[in-house]
Amino acid sequence: MLSGHAVQNTYYRIMPKKNSPRLRALTTTGSITTLTIAGLLTGCSTPQPQSPQEAIGSALPETTLIPTKWAEPANSSAIRAGWLEDFNDDALDAYVDQVIANNLTLRALLYRVDAAAAAARKAGAPLMPQVAASGSADTLDSYKNSTGGSDTTEVNLGVSWELDVWGRLRAQRNAAQASYDSIASDLEYAKLSLAAQASKLWFQATETHQQVEYAREVLQTQERTLEIVQAKFDEGELTKKEVYLSRSDVNTAQDRRVAAELTHKQAIRTLEILAGRYPEDQMHFNQTFATIPTKIPAGLPSDLIERRPDLAASSKRVNAAFELITEAKASRLPQFSLTAGTGHKSSDLLDLLGAEHTFWSIGGNFLAPIFTGGALKEQVNIRTAEQAAALAEFGQSALIAFSEVENALSADALLAEREAFLTAVSNNNQSALEIAQIQFESGKLDLLSVLQMQNRVIQSRVALISIKTVRLSKRVDLHLALGGNY
Repeated sequence: MLSGHAVQNTYYRIMPKKNSPRLRALTTTGSITTLTIAGLLTGCSTPQPQSPQEAIGSALPETTLIPTKWAEPANSSAIRAGWLEDFNDDALDAYVDQVIANNLTLRALLYRVDAAAAAARKAGAPLMPQVAASGSADTLDSYKNSTGGSDTTEVNLGVSWELDVWGRLRAQRNAAQASYDSIASDLEYAKLSLAAQASKLWFQATETHQQVEYAREVLQTQERTLEIVQAKFDEGELTKKEVYLSRSDVNTAQDRRVAAELTHKQAIRTLEILAGRYPEDQMHFNQTFATIPTKIPAGLPSDLIERRPDLAASSKRVNAAFELITEAKASRLPQFSLTAGTGHKSSDLLDLLGAEHTFWSIGGNFLAPIFTGGALKEQVNIRTAEQAAALAEFGQSALIAFSEVENALSADALLAEREAFLTAVSNNNQSALEIAQIQFESGKLDLLSVLQMQNRVIQSRVALISIKTVRLSKRVDLHLALGGNY
């Protein structure tokens, strides 16, 4: 078995130093305590499951400092529940509720949560006394004497109770409970992720609709331009080349409209499938973009560890790994049980002899592993390695979560600037086009210049429509990164 010294070395490899600066940055309270679970036979000690803040202090390198505020600036620090309401879109709210209720993948995860809850209850059952009943009945006949033979019946009731001296059973129960909590947190994060996905698809449907409407508007503009070109050609002011160029732009606008309509139909069918509907392109949606909230939620980096469901799930997996180390160490120690039983036995022979038919017993037993070929020792090593892996994965998940928030905060501000620039570009191009069309109709400008200006207007307008969807989607990503309840 592991010596107390060896266990202590393992402990300090996975726990932060007492004066670690990253631990001080995360919490200002107390030092980390340990839980003594073994008795006089071993003197071994195992660290108790850590809080999420302590686990981060253990998982991250010494050089990784968690700041008290986000590096990217935000104009609001409040994290409010129900962030979906900030977009002021009742139809979107109803759609997300429908998605959460009907999504089959989420339903499967819900059943796994039920199974984990049952497993946690099952893991706690051995802590209670176990009661069992048994019985038998036999009939013995003689081939030579049909009147001979005997009947025997027996009924027994037994009780056994393992004394959890070393905490092995409690560790099993706690590990199962932590596993259940982890899966339940996974379910919450799945709901949050699904709400975010549904919202972004909803915004994309709005964008594709507006792209279709603009494609139709462009087609009408190109058709009017062709009419002007044809009239000037008939009057001898333009050549056949200008007519062909204008017709080509009309064909391009027709192709753009068809492509936009195809993309829009696919977006609607994707919304329907996500909500558990048949994809028939019949879902109603808002044709105008939702309002982007002016205030940016941010919260604090230290709060993110406990607020985000996926990080909470990872933290619970670390706790389960700690409990399994306790269980593996306790499995190397003797197991003690109390037993009691009573019963009644009846047979023709006992009746004839007048013997006592009812009996009872009480006692105890123990089972102590002596030699298992090193299996129990290696099981401790396995659980210790699994705990270290779970702790490292938790630290990596936290770093990714911090990055997602910082990127979302940065994107929110920069995308707002981009939308302002693209709005100015679109307005300036439109004004320039209006002047160019007047000049063309008065014969002061050639057709090619007008067509080039029309393409600039189209490109800037399409980009402006797209940036609105990107901004809405990135705001949803920010809420998802912060772990806010939808």
